[in-house]
Amino acid sequence: MARHEKALLRVSQWLDLSRTERQEFVDTAQRISSRQEAAFSQYDEEYLEHLKQDVFTHEKVLSYLEEAGIGEDVVQDFSSGEIPFDEVYQSWNEIRYSVNEILDLTMLLKLVHSCSETLSQGIDSRYKFQKLVYLVNQELADQNRMDRDTTPYDHGKLEKTGFRYTYRMRSSGPFAKTLEEDKRRLYASNLIDEEVMAKVETPEINEENCRYRITLGRSGEVVMDRFASQLESLETEVLSDWEDAIDHVVLQFGHMTVEELHEYIMDLDPVKEAEERDLLLRGRRVKYDSEPWITISAGGEIGHV
Repeated sequence: MARHEKALLRVSQWLDLSRTERQEFVDTAQRISSRQEAAFSQYDEEYLEHLKQDVFTHEKVLSYLEEAGIGEDVVQDFSSGEIPFDEVYQSWNEIRYSVNEILDLTMLLKLVHSCSETLSQGIDSRYKFQKLVYLVNQELADQNRMDRDTTPYDHGKLEKTGFRYTYRMRSSGPFAKTLEEDKRRLYASNLIDEEVMAKVETPEINEENCRYRITLGRSGEVVMDRFASQLESLETEVLSDWEDAIDHVVLQFGHMTVEELHEYIMDLDPVKEAEERDLLLRGRRVKYDSEPWITISAGGEIGHV
């Protein structure tokens, strides 16, 4: 992930853009910013001034904001270089998640935490991150349930537990677009961190030029310090099966190199038989239509809305 994308993501969240709009905003701003050859540290005053004066005042950014339906007063702030960065970063001190999202995001933190505990290095690539989540869901889908399956396909325990990400076949093997989107949210809110390991590509479609290590961020460490022991002693079958599947997958596959894991993944029958963008595995069904919201602060404090 680009060094400054987190700052742009915070601005896009403050603008209350949709997921798709957030990414379009970030991409537009990054294209403009990349034309500037000056080097900035991630959050220094010089970089923020660069955003205010050179990027957010650009006609392409202003046109995008108008098309996205952003209020005239906010567009005017961008145009005049008067972005209230204190308010922007304060708004990111609390991140709102629905119940459906908090289940996935907590278990993603559990996955990263387990890799850090077992391998002492976190997850050594975006490729492995995507594929470990796929293997967790595949393991749950292969487990029989005591109750009757209510879907027209054999979903195993994945109907009631596991990640809600649906995987399709891509050039790198199984890939879930919504998992990539959630990873960005975790990164932007300091729940996970990404750092460039080497200028070496992996087969993943978003890791062509560099390999990234994924570890817990500062807020993620606080959350896991508070809840890791509780996850390990869950008595609810739905969540304990999920937690057990994560631990098993990390122990079995976490130590593999990218090359070893890629060979294993591509030799799985559903993957070998799939064409580009074919459905490989449906995620857990979403159960909550009218949802309460949960907030996680930058310090890891959890509250309800």
